Amino acid sequence: MGKQLRIPEELARGFTMMVEGGDTPAAKIAIPTELTRLSGIPIASEGSFQLDPVLHECIRLFNANYQGCEYCLNARAAGAVQAGLDEALVSKLTRFESSDLPEYIKAALRIANAVSSGPTTLTKAMWDGARRFFSEQEVVDIVLLSVHTTGSKVTITLGLDPGKENSSRIFYPSEEVYGHSPALKRAVEEMERRGLAVRPSADRTYAVDVKDSRAK
Repeated sequence: MGKQLRIPEELARGFTMMVEGGDTPAAKIAIPTELTRLSGIPIASEGSFQLDPVLHECIRLFNANYQGCEYCLNARAAGAVQAGLDEALVSKLTRFESSDLPEYIKAALRIANAVSSGPTTLTKAMWDGARRFFSEQEVVDIVLLSVHTTGSKVTITLGLDPGKENSSRIFYPSEEVYGHSPALKRAVEEMERRGLAVRPSADRTYAVDVKDSRAK
């Protein structure tokens, strides 16, 4: 439960960031697990967005910082970390325009920034800039993912952010929190066949400090 709860405790009791079913008030506030799976978190599966995992995580973390969600800001998706995401890259996201991030990431973040700050600020130049690097469907997926990853606005507004102490680690796609959809199961099996880690183990540790995740 959040540290600065703005709603009656009985409405927030049992709240988690994501939920699979349930008709309690807390379940209605949370992000549906199936929506999270379809958006490609923590792994692209059938019918989900098919974006590069590092780009995907950059968009998610950019929005986490923009919304001020400590829980989201300190979590890391295993697929993205194994694909090369590191904290040096993460530290550049909030000031991406003046950074040395790859141009394709900058192009995507311009769209994410416009979605967060006001969709009418999205210009033709931004759209055309993204099309230099991405297919038409990928650009649409960047927009949709940018919308989905502003979902923490509800959590923050109601004072329900569980905080970084509940998320400062790698999240693996086989974990209970992501549900049990058949499509996710197949995607996890394929990821494992490619030699990628799909579940936590004692020899894998990962923690970040929210102060280190924000660009100065």
